[in-house]
Formats: sequence, C-alpha cells, structure tokens
Amino acid sequence: MKRSSELETPSRHRMRRTALAVPALLCALVLALLVSGIAGLWDIDVFDRSITDQVPGLRTPTLTNVMLFISAFGDAVYLWIMGPLILVALGVYRNWRALAVYSAAFVLTPIIVRLIKGWVARPRPTVDLYGGVEAFSFPSGHATNSTLIYGALALLAFMTLKGALRWSVVGVLCFLILLIAASRIYVGAHWPSDTLAGLALGGLVLCGLGMVTEYPANNRSTAFAATGLALTGPIYALLSLPAARVLYHALG
Repeated sequence: MKRSSELETPSRHRMRRTALAVPALLCALVLALLVSGIAGLWDIDVFDRSITDQVPGLRTPTLTNVMLFISAFGDAVYLWIMGPLILVALGVYRNWRALAVYSAAFVLTPIIVRLIKGWVARPRPTVDLYGGVEAFSFPSGHATNSTLIYGALALLAFMTLKGALRWSVVGVLCFLILLIAASRIYVGAHWPSDTLAGLALGGLVLCGLGMVTEYPANNRSTAFAATGLALTGPIYALLSLPAARVLYHALG
C-alpha cells in the first residue's frame, strides 16, 4: 500500500482536471441562467413561485423538525467547525499549496456570498427572518457554503478512500448537500433559484479547487474528517433545534 504522503500521478491529475471541466461548465451555465433571471431577462419569479407555493401543503410538525435538523448542518457556525477538520485531512500529507488554496476558498467564499447578497438585495420569501445583509436571499449561503465544505470532503474521500467506504462517504455527503438546499426552501428562508444559485456557485468553486489540488494516493485522515462530521453534526443540530424552532416559528 502506498504511503499517505505519496501524491497521485501526473496522468491521474490531468484526467481529473478534464473530468471536472464538465461539471464546472454546467455550474457556470446554471449560474449564468439564474443571474439573467435576477437581471430581468426572464421571469424567475414564476419559476420560484411554482415551487414555493406548493411547500405549505407539504409541511407537518414532524417534517418541520427534520428539515430544521438538516438545515443546521449548513449553519455558518457549524461549517466553521467542519472546515478546519477538512484542512487537517489535507494537511496530513504536507501539501501546503492545497492547504493555502482550500483555506482561501473556505474564508473568501462566504464573504463573496455576502457581497452578492448586498448587491442583488433580493428579499427572502419570509421577510424579517434575518437582519442586515442576511435579510437578502440571493444566493443561499447555506447551499453555497455546504456545497463547498461537504463537497470538498466528498472529493477528498473519492480521491483517497477505497471500495465501499469511498462510495458510502461520497454518496452521503452529496445527499446531505441536496437535503440542506431543499431544507432552506421548506423553511421559507430561500426561493428555489437562491438554492440552485448556491449549489452552482459552490460547485464552481469546488471544481476549481479540485483542478488545482494534488491529492494523496491514500489518506486515512479523510475518514477522520468524515467521522468528525458523523459525530459532531447531529449533536450540533440537536442543540440548535430549540433556537431554530423559535426563529422559524411561523412554520408551526
């Protein structure tokens, strides 16, 4: 077995860059389409309301608790816990370039999201839910940052884990990203186009990171980061649930 400090071969790196170009292009196209709707080139409100108007009929007390629990995994507070865990997993094999690039992305992406929110100034479906720049809706910070953080862990797992463990971790993380995005629509915090924009923006940044990063051939610290998520995520979500119920009291 190769040591965790050994990086992937140059040919494998080139293949990965080529493979990531396709989802990067798709993310860019989706983002461009949504931005054009925000700019008024097509009626994005019709698209959003066709979905949002169906949500109240789906709400039940049990499902609301589930969605609030899931949404907590995308909270900025918790992502600031998960981000360093992923950086530790990257840093074990002493690739300082990867650490620098990922650290910059983890710090700058939330700032970029806030700047876009303030510039677009789109009201949320539920007004007065948050204050300041967070009162604005486009794009979803939960969706953007969750895609970046959990997507980074999924990419690291795909590159460094083996067999059933690899596919289990990647599958769970991708499903979690989609659930977080859906939860933000359910709780009335975002329009569907907000979450799609967040998924696309986070995915675009993630693809860029994947293209420039060299990964180890094998790295058990990836499993450590995934285990950290499995252990701390549910605890944080449960502890934050009472405050979430107060914040989203209109859901019942």
